[in-house]
Amino acid sequence: MRFRKSNVILGLALVVGMFLFMYLVIDSSPHGLYGDDDAKKFELKNLETKLKNLETDLALNQEIIKEIKGSVKEIIEAQEIQKKVSHVSRMGKSSVNKTMATIDKNDATFAQMSPSTCDIEMSKVYDGLKFDNLDGGVWKQGWEIIYDKKQWSQESKLQVFVVPHSHNDPGWIKTFERYYQDQTRNILDTMVRKLIEYPKMKFIWAEISYLSMWWMEQPANVRENVQKLLEEGRLEIVTGGYVMPDEANSHYTAILEQLLYGHEWCNINLNGYKPNSGWSIDPFGMSPTTAYLLKRAGFDNMLIQRTHYSVKKHLAKEQALEFRWRQHWDHGETSDMFCHMMPFYSYDVPHTCGPDPKVCCQFDFLRLPGGRVTCPWNVPPKKITASNVRERSETLLDQYRKKSQLYKSDVVFVPLGDDFRWDSDKEWDNQYTNYQALMEYINSHPELNAEVQWGTLSDYFNQVRKVSEAKTGDELGLFPSLSGDFFTYADRDDHYWSGYFTTRPFWKNLDRVLEGYLRSGEIFFSMAWAEMEYIGSDKTDLAAKCIANLVEARKSLSLFQHHDGITGTAKDHVVMDYGEKMLNSINLLQEVIAQSSNFLLTKSKANFKPNLQTTYFDLDDSRTAAWSVPSKTVIQVDHADMPNRVVISNSHARRRQEMVSIRVSMPNIRVYYMNMIEDEEEEETIPTQISPVFKSDGEISNIEFELIFLATVPALGLQTYYVRQLKPEEGNNEEMSVATVKIFNSKAQPFQVIPFEAVDISAAGSDFSLSSTFVTANFDSSGMLQAITTKDDSVKTQAKIEFWEYGTKARGDKSGAYLFLPDGPGKVKNLKNPLVRIVEGKLRSSVTVHQKWIRHIVILNNSPGVDGTGLMIENDIDLTSEGQNNREISMRVSSNVGSGDVFFTDLNGFQMIRRKRYAKLPIQANFYPLPSMGYIQDQKTRLSIISGQPLGGTSAASGQLEVMLDRRLMQDDNRGLFQGVQDNKVTPHHFTLLLERQIPGSKAEADSAASYPSLLGHALRHSLNNPLFRLLYMPEHYQGHTLKNTYKPVDKDLPCDIHVVNLRTMITHPLVPAPSDQAALILHRQGFTSAYRPLGMTCATNGGKISMDELFPELYSTNVKQMSLSLMYDGMKMEKSFTVSIQPMELYSFLLTR
Repeated sequence: MRFRKSNVILGLALVVGMFLFMYLVIDSSPHGLYGDDDAKKFELKNLETKLKNLETDLALNQEIIKEIKGSVKEIIEAQEIQKKVSHVSRMGKSSVNKTMATIDKNDATFAQMSPSTCDIEMSKVYDGLKFDNLDGGVWKQGWEIIYDKKQWSQESKLQVFVVPHSHNDPGWIKTFERYYQDQTRNILDTMVRKLIEYPKMKFIWAEISYLSMWWMEQPANVRENVQKLLEEGRLEIVTGGYVMPDEANSHYTAILEQLLYGHEWCNINLNGYKPNSGWSIDPFGMSPTTAYLLKRAGFDNMLIQRTHYSVKKHLAKEQALEFRWRQHWDHGETSDMFCHMMPFYSYDVPHTCGPDPKVCCQFDFLRLPGGRVTCPWNVPPKKITASNVRERSETLLDQYRKKSQLYKSDVVFVPLGDDFRWDSDKEWDNQYTNYQALMEYINSHPELNAEVQWGTLSDYFNQVRKVSEAKTGDELGLFPSLSGDFFTYADRDDHYWSGYFTTRPFWKNLDRVLEGYLRSGEIFFSMAWAEMEYIGSDKTDLAAKCIANLVEARKSLSLFQHHDGITGTAKDHVVMDYGEKMLNSINLLQEVIAQSSNFLLTKSKANFKPNLQTTYFDLDDSRTAAWSVPSKTVIQVDHADMPNRVVISNSHARRRQEMVSIRVSMPNIRVYYMNMIEDEEEEETIPTQISPVFKSDGEISNIEFELIFLATVPALGLQTYYVRQLKPEEGNNEEMSVATVKIFNSKAQPFQVIPFEAVDISAAGSDFSLSSTFVTANFDSSGMLQAITTKDDSVKTQAKIEFWEYGTKARGDKSGAYLFLPDGPGKVKNLKNPLVRIVEGKLRSSVTVHQKWIRHIVILNNSPGVDGTGLMIENDIDLTSEGQNNREISMRVSSNVGSGDVFFTDLNGFQMIRRKRYAKLPIQANFYPLPSMGYIQDQKTRLSIISGQPLGGTSAASGQLEVMLDRRLMQDDNRGLFQGVQDNKVTPHHFTLLLERQIPGSKAEADSAASYPSLLGHALRHSLNNPLFRLLYMPEHYQGHTLKNTYKPVDKDLPCDIHVVNLRTMITHPLVPAPSDQAALILHRQGFTSAYRPLGMTCATNGGKISMDELFPELYSTNVKQMSLSLMYDGMKMEKSFTVSIQPMELYSFLLTR
């Protein structure tokens, strides 16, 4: 707290003035001292009394003045002590004010209460399964199904829905565009023509990416025909997402974006069409996150296919392949989603009519003799004629009946399609005429007690619901509830699809980078667009350019969520095509963020004329090619009177304090921001650190320096910092500290560069430690972490980092893009005399370990924010050399945390789930998706790895946490890709290693499959996924005078547990996107455990209450509308000033109007 001399004097003057004023007020004499004698006597007496009162008041005043003098003296002494402390701190670590969030005690109960019990819990199913893989006969992975014909009658017929479909991958063997030109365009053209030709026929379509591309080319009459088919229910759009997303690696925000994009497209182009049933037949394992998103979008049903063959068999035995899929954290049953699981090996025709693929293949009439496709079982289909229709009908009906035995209702779902099918008139004609003949025969023979018809997915579900209601009085009364997930997928034998959790990690990492940019671009453009309405001056050219860039980026991110995109399971050239689209989108989004931020900081917004050709800001993150590791811009600090502007952007709805690192051209500089004191701006110098930048030859650069400082940025705001050269007369910058450098396992002394002292060189290393605000980390002589000590309690926990290496099987099936088939439990990949660089500083310390195949960096921040709580880890992996052929590399942390066989991984960054390591399963089966977080824990400690990219993870033993980093494989794994994985790139991986102590006496989580990160865990994950962006001002220095120093749109920060998922401006025009006046605000109230201290945070929780008025006091109109998650359905209208309560774990969408 700062007291000036002038303020103290002014205070004293005010006190004295106050007493004089009191005196004059008390003087009630009407005539003053000079009236008549009686008056004088009265006056004198009155004066005597007043003097006595004044004497008393002056005595009291003297005491007040003494107190003020004492206070001033104390303040001056405190300032002198602070100066001494500051001087001492510059010699060592900076003193940091530790902060902690405030948790409302009622918010602690959600994690402590047990979720509702389900009829089927997948964790218990796994406990009981033998995974014995017995030969089941014609249904290899099942058993011989028998039935009694008497179970059907005229009153209770077998009802069969044959549902034509075509699975169109938006990229796999060919690129998205090449598939469209070669196949998909023709499929959609033929679909419309043939559905009109065959009025009884029906069809379902899933991928809006293809449909929207095709729609752009269609004349009005074709569009009208499509509309008519949709209205008649003969054509159904299933899911209606941009793609059919992967469910292991995709982040929930990206899954939601591709769903939003598709539903928005349907609404604009298809007259408000609303998909109602989910269709996910090809992703390799299934996540409950998708069920949740569809449920909250307003869907009634969903269908899934690829789950473990043992799980399919178990559920089929129980007639539980249809179930109400409930979130494993749900305390009620509001998340229940009706789900149908297909029972057999694949979604192709041989594996969908019934248990015998040899028989079913005979009813795929594309495979008639002479066609391009045949049946592998060497029994081809026969054209249906009068002479064989009876035998053929009874053969097919036998399969339908057998399939029906696996479900509770007598309604059978029979998909009829495969990849890129229904692409020719010949296929349509053959399938239609032959199936129509079979249907007519069966339906006209009452003794068969069956009815077979063309249908859509919703036709099937509607009938199932009717049957259930008739039997139980409830549409879903027949079906059990189920909780859990369906990872890790195996399609046969020990072929677990855990390889693709990690395959091509470079592109998985770029996906998260793009996602962070898109979210930030959406939020800052939406606020800029709302500000334009607020000032009454739309910058239409700027808005049109920004929304066009955003739409392009939405499409690129959505496309990559495809189950052959982010999975890494496409051909090399297809992967590169995805990558180039993502890089292009990152560049477009950097432009959106720069333009929007410049507008938001502009002082005179109404008169501002944006220049779309001007690059207002460089986002300090450039990539020369899609596969490049990003590089930083060096700020040229070349004039003491012309400071460089660096704007820090925060896309979180809470104030953030984190260390920021930029590159500068010289070390003798100061960093300051403009602080408002008594309505005047004053330069406030802040502590900084200069660290060396090492060149590729190991020398320290003398033209590039790393500048580190603590940035404090308001919620959804922008904060300007100034970097300028010191003037000669200013001497040294007392707020600047210089890092020291040690190098192990080297004899080469780098050239000395000012301001760094001589580098301490050691031919052999020794153990050492580094500290941050909250922890001390111990390292061995190879620079590898050994232990972490939490400073609060001085307890040391072993946390040993090692790199592990897996090979692949010597004979038989081997690892490939999809499969992980290791040759054993793996072995430590020893570091051979690695070069170790230790850079220790007041604000940030780091250790870098160099080997030919890896650069491993651990960073500790002396920050009061969340980045001061954990260890930041970066692994730059290089498996591009032949010596790494058929190698898979992981990072393993071994600790003394007593975790047993239990560990936790997240699902899509949305929720955590309990995992168990099973000795009865092979190594590859115990690897699970780790899209953003994994942890182990015991009664006292939790150890978490927070990941900036999706990878595979496991716990190989008690106390261990392992994450796969990269894989290089020389062969195909026979799943259709026809290549190995040899296009490895130098790949940056970003992690935070967090050690937390359970608060003594606190109540931990309920014992269930559900688990929750701490508030700190959530905050660190957001910090990785949505970092503070560094905006370097590019125009001439003088042009910056038109900008404000800060932008603060938020009146009151959001509670700690509420996250702004997106603020997304919707579009109006179907062909040329234009921004509408409406924006979707999507919020997530994150479930958390209060058993660990929320260190480094300044927020509070409040029972999930939020007011839009406090979030955006000046932006958006007073009318707000709650919506279904993807905005298909309108909800409650409300005033912006209303306080809304958001339930734990739930996602909510609101429509704001500017």
